[in-house]
Parts: sequence; C-alpha cells; structure tokens
Amino acid sequence: MVVGLLALVGALPATPAWSSTTPEQGTEESSQPSPPAAGADDAATAGNPTVVFGIPGLTIGDIDPERTPNLFELASGGAIANLNVRTIGSATCPASGWLSLGAGARAVAGPEHEPDLDNPARCPSLIAPTSAAGATAEAEGADPSAAGGDEDLAEAARIPDFASVREPNEGTGYTVDYGMLARLVREAPAAPSGLDACAAAQGPGAAYAVADEGGAVRNYTDDAIGAGCRLSLIDLGSIGSRSWPYDPIPNYSYTVPVDYDRRTAVAEADRRLGAALGELREQSEGEPTVIVAGLGDSSGSPRLRAFIGSGPGFAAGTVSSASTRSPALLQLTDLAPGILEHLGIDSPSGITFDVSASSASTEDRLLDLETEATKAETVYENLSTFSLTLDIAFYVLVVLCGLLLSTAVARAWVPGLARVPGLRRVPGLRQSPGASGFERVQAGAESLSVHRLLGWIGFVLATVPMGAFLAGLLPWARFPEPDLGLGVSVVIGSAAMLVIALLPPWGRTWRGRVGALTSVTLLVIAVDLATGSRLQANSLLGYNPIVGGRFYGLGNQGAAIFIVSLFILLGLVVSRLRAAGRTRAVVLVPAVVGLLAVFVSGNPSWGAKFGGTIATLAGLLVLLALVSRIRLSLFRLGLIGLASLGVLLGIAFLDWLRPAGSRSHFGNFFDQLVTGEALQVVGRKLGANLHIIQINPALAIVTPLAIIAILFFLRYLLHFPRFRGRTRTAAVLDHWQGRLPALFTDEDVHSGFLAAVTGLAVGLVLTDSGIAVPSTGAMVLLPYLLALCADRGLSGAGPDLAENGPDRRASAGRVGSAGRTADRGTSVTPGTDTNGSVR
Repeated sequence: MVVGLLALVGALPATPAWSSTTPEQGTEESSQPSPPAAGADDAATAGNPTVVFGIPGLTIGDIDPERTPNLFELASGGAIANLNVRTIGSATCPASGWLSLGAGARAVAGPEHEPDLDNPARCPSLIAPTSAAGATAEAEGADPSAAGGDEDLAEAARIPDFASVREPNEGTGYTVDYGMLARLVREAPAAPSGLDACAAAQGPGAAYAVADEGGAVRNYTDDAIGAGCRLSLIDLGSIGSRSWPYDPIPNYSYTVPVDYDRRTAVAEADRRLGAALGELREQSEGEPTVIVAGLGDSSGSPRLRAFIGSGPGFAAGTVSSASTRSPALLQLTDLAPGILEHLGIDSPSGITFDVSASSASTEDRLLDLETEATKAETVYENLSTFSLTLDIAFYVLVVLCGLLLSTAVARAWVPGLARVPGLRRVPGLRQSPGASGFERVQAGAESLSVHRLLGWIGFVLATVPMGAFLAGLLPWARFPEPDLGLGVSVVIGSAAMLVIALLPPWGRTWRGRVGALTSVTLLVIAVDLATGSRLQANSLLGYNPIVGGRFYGLGNQGAAIFIVSLFILLGLVVSRLRAAGRTRAVVLVPAVVGLLAVFVSGNPSWGAKFGGTIATLAGLLVLLALVSRIRLSLFRLGLIGLASLGVLLGIAFLDWLRPAGSRSHFGNFFDQLVTGEALQVVGRKLGANLHIIQINPALAIVTPLAIIAILFFLRYLLHFPRFRGRTRTAAVLDHWQGRLPALFTDEDVHSGFLAAVTGLAVGLVLTDSGIAVPSTGAMVLLPYLLALCADRGLSGAGPDLAENGPDRRASAGRVGSAGRTADRGTSVTPGTDTNGSVR
C-alpha cells in the first residue's frame, strides 16, 4: 500500500495545479499564465531600466481615475494584484516592508520600542543613510568581511546603528539575507548595454532594501532614475500614520487606526509618482519596466496592499506567483525573486511573476481585486467572533449533555425540570436486575428522548463548519454590508448541508443522516482541493491571505474536519458491510477510500498538507488494523507512525525533485531538511502552536471538554471491564448507568472513532495550529457521536459490556441487529433486546 501510494504521487505532472485555475469573475483571462517576465521579449527589456516605487499602505481600492490618474494609467496597461505584506507580527511597518523586499524574506526592522499604555507604540523610524564622509565612525564597526575587495564600498553611504535595525530578526526562525536583491544585481554576469550593474536607492526606505548586513548602501542618491543603474528603488513615502495604538496582545487584537486624511495622502503619493514617471520617460530610450508596491501597512489593522507591474513582460491583466497559487495574489517575499527573474538573473527561490492577460476593462479588474480584498478583510475581522461563537455553542452542548443525561441530579438542582418533555417518568417499565440508587430502567426510557434532543442539537451544530466553507460559493463580498453578507452566507451553507442530509432515503435514520453529512463534507473538500482550494481560502475555518500562513491546499482546521468525517463515515460503512456478511469488503472498501483521502490530502498540487496527511494515514492504518481484528500494541502503533512519516518523506522527496519555483510545502520542507534549516522551521511552528493557546484559550478548552463528554456522557469508560467495580471512576460513572448510550458497542463505529482520535492526536503534534486541530475536530466529532446515539439501537440502557467482558463482539452483534430492526420500523422497547429480555 505504501509503495503504491508513492508511485501514484510520483506520477503527478510537474505543472502545479494553480496554472489552470478558473479565471476570476468578471474577467476574460487566458487559460494559462503568460511565460515568466524574464523570458518575455528580451530585446525589449535588455537596454531598459527597471524602477520599483514603494508606497507602503497603498491598496487596490485607492486607485481611481480621478484621484490617482498616474496609478490608474499604470494599472490600465499593466498587470495588477493584491499583495500580502505580512512579515513578522500581525501588521507590517514600512521599514519592515522595505527590509523584506531587499532580503527576499520575512524580516522586521528595529530598533524595538518599549511601549506602555501612556505611550502609543510607533513604527520604528526609517533612518536616513549618512554620506561616506560622515560614516567613518560607523564603518569602523562594520563587518570587515563585508567589504572584501569591493572598491565602491568605501564610497557607500551607511545607515547608522544598523545592528539595532537587524536585532529583532534574531531568533525569529527566518534566515534574512540583507540586501540580497541589490547584491545579485551587482554580481550578475553582464549588464545590458548602456546600464550599470548596480541598484540605485532613493529615499530612506529604498536604502533599507539595498543595505547589506553592515548597513552599507551603495548608489544612494537623490536621483535614482538618473543614476544609470539597471535597477532603481524609490521611496515615495507612506500612506497613513506611523503612530499605532498600543496592542496589549500582539498579533491578535486588531487596533483601530488613528484618524488621518487618507485620500490626501494617496493623492500626494500619486503626484510624486507622476513626476518621477515623467523624468523616467524623458531619460529612457525604450519602454522601462515600472513596478509599484504597497510595501507595508498604514495602521495597526493589516490589509492586502496593491501591486502594479507595467512595461515589457507585464501585459494588461493580473499577476500571481507559484508561492500563492492564487489568481491576482502575490506576497511580499515574491517581489525580489520576481524582479530578478524579470532582469534575467537567477534567484534562489525560482519564483517568477506569472502574468495572465485579460481583455476586461481596468475598472472591472480593479473591482474584482477590491472585492477579494474586501472578502479577506471581512473574514479577518470577523474570525474571532465566529470562533468564539462556535466555542460557546460547544460549551452549551457539553453542559446540556451533563444536565440531560443526569436528570435525577438535575431535578434536584433545577426546579421544574421534571416538567420538561422527555424527562418525565415513564410508567409500566420493569425494574432491571440489581438496580439501585437511580432508577435505571426509567432512565433508559428517558434517554431515548434525551438522545434524540441532543442528536438534533449536535447534528445542526455539525453543519456549521461546512457552512462556513460553502459560504465562499456566494458573492457576499459584493453586498452593501459584507459583514451581514458573510453571516447570511454561512447560514445558507449550513442549511444546505442540513437539507441534503435529511433527504430520503438516507435521511430516515440517524446513521443515514450522519453518513450523508460526512460524505458530502468529504466530497466538497476533495473537489475544492482538486479545483484550486477556492473554498478553503478566505473562509472562517480556512486560511486568510492577509495572515499569509498558507495560500493554497488544505488548512489545519479543514484537515481536522476532513479527518473526523472520513473515519466516522468509514466506521459506519464497515459496520453495514459486516452486517451484510461482506467480509472482504470490510477491509477493501476502507483501504481504497482511505488511500484516496490520503492522496487528496498529500497531493502537492491539491491538499499539500504535510502534517494532515501523516495524521490521515496513521488513522487509516489504525482503522484497518481494528476492522481486521488485529490487536494494536505500542510497538505496532510505533510502526504505524514510522510508516506514515516514511510515506510523507517519500512524497516530499518527489516534490523536491521539481524546480524550486514549482514546489509545494512538501518539497520546500525537504529542501529545508537538506540545507539544515528544518530545525528553525520546527521551532517556529512550535512557537506558533503555543501562541494559539495564549491568544485563544477559549478554543483550547474545547478539547478537554470533548474528552470529558466522551468519557462520561457517552459511556466510553464503561466500555472497558477494568473500570467496572474496581476504581473510583466506576463509582462515579455508576450514577449514569442505564441512561448512557451504547454507541461504542458497535465495534466498527468504535474503530472509526479511534481512528479519528488517532488522526487528531497526530495533528496536534505535527501541525503549527496545534491545539486548534483536535479542538476543531471535536466540534464535529462530538455532534456526530450524539447524532448516532439518537438511533434506537444505540441509545438508552444498552447491554453492559463491562459485565459481559470477553463477549463484547456478541453483544455488539445483538445491538447492531436491534438497530437494524428499529430502522425498518419495528418497535423496540427502550431498555430491552429485540427478544424482549431486559438489558
């Protein structure tokens, strides 16, 4: 099975899936991206300069034909995109954006401040370089190896105290190669005729991009366009304020921007751009390449910023990259390698600007991108509210389990609870042998109604996560109120899932309903991953381009839902196959379906989910062992873990063999293993894992609550003989005897449950979302289980397996038979077997 999976993945085409993504709504784009800019018209670009204008804070929504005519003109004839500017932290200061541009990596600029509540936090000031004559003292502290034999280094300007600018990057887990972009331009084998092999910098921001590790800034000038360099970087100033309100919980609370006249600031930046473009056209014999990028945020509230590329290689349309695999979306770290490739210079990452030409009007292209930016912003701002709402709903569900399954205790504490329908005494029932304390047989009758109530509540709650994904099918971002549109779309998506699950014939039984819900969940996620992950992106349970942790494939929370739905469905399928006597299919069907699920998750062009694929494969191997009646020891569990890891490393190796610009997360991770950077990545992910507990403790509590609910309220501890009459735990659980469901007496459903738990446990360890994986999984796992408990054959006072001991399989068979009889419409008295004997 392992060899076959590796062969299947190895046969994948090298072309990434994003190359055939569906064109954006409202545009007519070519079906394939245009060739990389560097390989476009070489004759047109050879003798013409490339100029990069930085305007931190600029968004696509700022571009307007009346207010910003120069920006609009560039956008009309060039390729545009939304730009993720995330570096380290939730918002990116202009200094950090410029530093990241030059390094081609995420970097943060110092010096760091020590803010307090009385002193609002400020972005560090951009320090203007000093001239060569005034930098003698600074040069004495520079790294001697940086100078080498470079003759122009002695004449370079220098950023004072650049060590304090670099300091915040120590220990972040990112490798920052300061001034990489400018250095590779200088070291290029040959410069085009009439241009020098250099990168000129104008303005303090551009100086940060060009500066080397010692802070030396070569070719720093007041007129970068007239410097005659192959590449020019020009700082046109920032839009917004450098003063951001202090955030007591970094990277989580979203600060409110200070008041400022944004339109005036944008118009001033456009005026400066127009003056520079006029000079550029006068001095250039041919058509220059012009790039405008919003290199940072304008306040403490992060947003997607604007990118415009105009000139040779940038046809009118949109631009994307292999790192995002999303139409019209770039990230800040794409700019340096994209510029190098455009200049015909090899870059370390191999990322290129991939332009998709479009015949749509400029207004339509800008509107489409603004809509995507609005979608990202709305999801980003409502994410905390949605997450907290789900958390509270789950808390209420757990409390209801405790109250409704402990009716005798609840009656003593809540006056009038006995009058609630479904909790009244049911007359005419026989007393079970050995009953004491609570009236167990009466509780068995009550439990049927109670579990139906809990089943409906849980079942409706289980539709909400997929409703959050299906909301992406509706154009809610174009509503006058996007926040309301998002909420309505989630409700519509949840309602659609509920209706599908209740349709006959499967909607007649609880098993059928849960099976339908899990099947549709798997199908929607699989189809979405195979067609570009459009539902995962900009979803309340997916990933967000503003955050920039992931841009394509299967997200961590989506993986948790995928894993739980997969194994609960397989448990139900195996149970039905075994009842039908199809012994071969009991192993074959889950093996085939499970391997397809592993392929969907692990395919570098689809799910590209490293930790989630290991978790899915480990859960699958556990399930196959259990349904084959193979006893799982710690040694065998260890072998399962090693086999799962080995398969994923094999997939990562195959992905690593592809060109650097075409690799997914798998190939990049394998490259980090080869280069020795894997420990930095692991350390960074562990830090992010722990950070989630700090910023979202409400989500972290979900997992222990789910464990309590399953152990106590779903009768799981009573499933094992050793807990019966031998421990204090058994004495506590004895109070619930007779009213707890017999769900886990079906060994195949139990196997699916154990496989799901295994997958979530592996996901807890191997993903950077950590506790979010089992917590999100629990939000669908517990509702699925409660819905299954509503079946007559699996609710009420079922057979006590703890007393039967080794005869558990026989008991499971009787329970399955009772459940099937009930499904056919035969009346089964709660608390009795089909033959009438008291359980």
